[in-house]
Amino acid sequence: MRIISAILFWLVAAFFLPVYALDDPAKLSSIVEILENIISLLAPAAGIAFFIMMLVGGFQFLTSGGDPKAAGAARGTLTYAVIGIVLVIVSWLILVLIRDITGASVTTVKFPE
Repeated sequence: MRIISAILFWLVAAFFLPVYALDDPAKLSSIVEILENIISLLAPAAGIAFFIMMLVGGFQFLTSGGDPKAAGAARGTLTYAVIGIVLVIVSWLILVLIRDITGASVTTVKFPE
């Protein structure tokens, strides 16, 4: 439980503390900064999730002991991990392609003033 509390504290600190100072009131334009913080952490989070799922799938496969159901579950975990990271990479490449073709900055967040 302490680990979960520590993780939640650091997530809140990473997302919200750089945006809201103690003396300044919250503004609608600070939503952009929150979104930028979240978006900048999505790619590393996807990489970390991929790594963890590969470790879990590998551990499941090693401990299956020849059981076809357990080996199938491990194979499914590994497959979903690879599919997930491929989807993240392809979606990012599509955004970069749109940016290069149209010149629109689709990988940054802007709030109309």
